[in-house]
Amino acid sequence: MDNRYELTDWMDALEFYARDWDETFGSRPTYFTQEFWYMLIGCLRADWTGHPLTVSQLAQNMKSGSNRTREERIKRAVDDGYLIKVKDEQDGRAAFVRPTAELERLIVGHLQRTLTQVREKTRKPPAAR
Repeated sequence: MDNRYELTDWMDALEFYARDWDETFGSRPTYFTQEFWYMLIGCLRADWTGHPLTVSQLAQNMKSGSNRTREERIKRAVDDGYLIKVKDEQDGRAAFVRPTAELERLIVGHLQRTLTQVREKTRKPPAAR
């Protein structure tokens, strides 16, 4: 297999990503990567593009869990200070979910560390591995 070293480096980078995510959120099992990644990243990305998600849209972004479980995850993130709910100014019935400055700081730091790790791992010439 010609690319075994490249794949090993990629595995290392992915493992770094997962471990750094866990450390970013205090290694709390309640913020397990798979369950919260789609929600938190989706919320931040939507906010950055100027199109924040409603509670319902954010729940649909998640890949697993019943509706109740998804709503509980959103509530937990709100209670922990990572997300805020904001009433839609045009339609007072709808609520948007937006990231807090703290969540943005945590996610940006995590992504920057991961990007640095990936670049370091993938820039090595094959002979240096």
